[in-house]
Amino acid sequence: MVFGKVEVCCVSSTAAALFGMFAGMRWRRSREEQEKAKVMEIPPPTRAASASRIRRAPSITGLEFPPSSKDSHYLSAPGELVDSADMSQSQPMALRNQAGKTRFTTMKVIFVMVGLPARGKSFISMRMQDFLNWIGLESKIFNVGQHRRQAETREQNAKYFDASDTRAKSSRDALAFEVLEELFDWLDARHQGAAIFDATNSTAERRRAVQQRCKDHDPNFSVIFVESFCNDKDVVEANIRLKLTKSPDYQGVPYEQARADFMARIKNYESVYETLDDTGIKENELSYIKLINLSSHLVAHRVYGLAATAVLPYLMALHVGTRSVWLVRMGRSSDKPCHAISDPRHQFGDLPLSDEGEDFTRRVAAHFANKPDMSAAKLLICSHRRAKAMAQLIDPEGGRTSVRAFLNPMDWGVYEGVRRNDFAQQTDPEFYDAFTKDPVNTRFPGGESYGDFVRRLLPVLVEIEQQVVPCIVIAPLNTLQVLSCYFSRLDLREASEIDFPQHSLIEWRPHSGRFAKRKLLIDDLPRPPAGDNQPIKKVGLVPSIGSIRYMKGPSG
Repeated sequence: MVFGKVEVCCVSSTAAALFGMFAGMRWRRSREEQEKAKVMEIPPPTRAASASRIRRAPSITGLEFPPSSKDSHYLSAPGELVDSADMSQSQPMALRNQAGKTRFTTMKVIFVMVGLPARGKSFISMRMQDFLNWIGLESKIFNVGQHRRQAETREQNAKYFDASDTRAKSSRDALAFEVLEELFDWLDARHQGAAIFDATNSTAERRRAVQQRCKDHDPNFSVIFVESFCNDKDVVEANIRLKLTKSPDYQGVPYEQARADFMARIKNYESVYETLDDTGIKENELSYIKLINLSSHLVAHRVYGLAATAVLPYLMALHVGTRSVWLVRMGRSSDKPCHAISDPRHQFGDLPLSDEGEDFTRRVAAHFANKPDMSAAKLLICSHRRAKAMAQLIDPEGGRTSVRAFLNPMDWGVYEGVRRNDFAQQTDPEFYDAFTKDPVNTRFPGGESYGDFVRRLLPVLVEIEQQVVPCIVIAPLNTLQVLSCYFSRLDLREASEIDFPQHSLIEWRPHSGRFAKRKLLIDDLPRPPAGDNQPIKKVGLVPSIGSIRYMKGPSG
């Protein structure tokens, strides 16, 4: 296996999270293993030469990568010789050390898209932008095609994309690097950020030029290439139809004429297309993520840090399915807990449904029962009693329901139970001032910040995105507000202002690369069939309830 490269095919959300974790881990050996390695004679897997001594890589600044070695355990960079048991100064470890020095709060990263037309690059760019913004890393897409349509005066039919037309190629390259300069200006003006360079970048020559421009402008920029490689004919055909109906290039052009021109454009790109591949000598030094048929097969090469722990699992979850995501606010609670729990912070998790909450639950169950596509829906619920009671009516056998404690409310520490509107009067002035200035990163004393909350919810979002069947999420108000920021593309600072009334549910359906919203209130839901008014079965206490903090009061 090449050091720094991982491949994975079609895995579950749990495996996706583990993959991201392991992709970002540093390689270490204990002292005992190092001593043992000194006396063991293990022939190298890809070379006949001895591996007992390797060359020390130069410092990461201005690092030049060897062009010939497939297995980067073996280094050919000039420098002093060190014992093979000490890998701390090797080239792979230098790369990882550089990634480790990149802090989340100072990160500036450029994602460079790669791929033929109609392969989903813009779809991936849009979704990746929404995700990065949601986790707190401001991001922006820089689309070369949009700039070309605005700046280019020549006719831009298929002949314009002919690689043998040197004049057109020079024009396309110049336009692409104009956009790259705009990208640099945007990143330079920020303390942190993620810029997405959306273009075909279909040759190794172009990618090397982009990499070099980024390095020359600021060697501290992290550059990660993201290729969408697709050879699934059905997916490509669907993308072509979407492109022809949405692209400004073919606005007002008859469909058959537009299709013939676009297919000719694709052939021009295919004639020079070079896919990212580290088996050769051209691009082994690049950091890249390669998506094959979107998320069915993923290759990660020299990807570390936040990109490995957050972006990789997210990209593995993406697909072009049209399943809906339903966010359901837990039904209203009664005022009395089912068990004698003295701590008011824990009563919230034990409060049963009120009569109104039971009526809402029955209506929600009847609503989903009337929709054939919801018979296989996946339920993700928090660990509260009311959520379990609601899930029990929707999924009586429980085979489609998973309890996720990550969905429990945000922990407000010593201010549990204080309503958002009362912060000015009931919190410490110093805390309130800090929270007003930075509501995302200011941590509640003894509790979480909104940034912490997002990182807690990240595995759940990946699991939601990975579902190919409808997904129902039952959770308290502030959890649904934070999740809604992702689907609605709102700033996390606006989470507490999102309107999510008691006894309501919101459907998010994929639409044009993003999500369309539909809100249903209790009066929009059908009444349950006559005679279906038996009391909802009381569920047991949530395990380990004493170790979980909850917001106080019946308003969750």
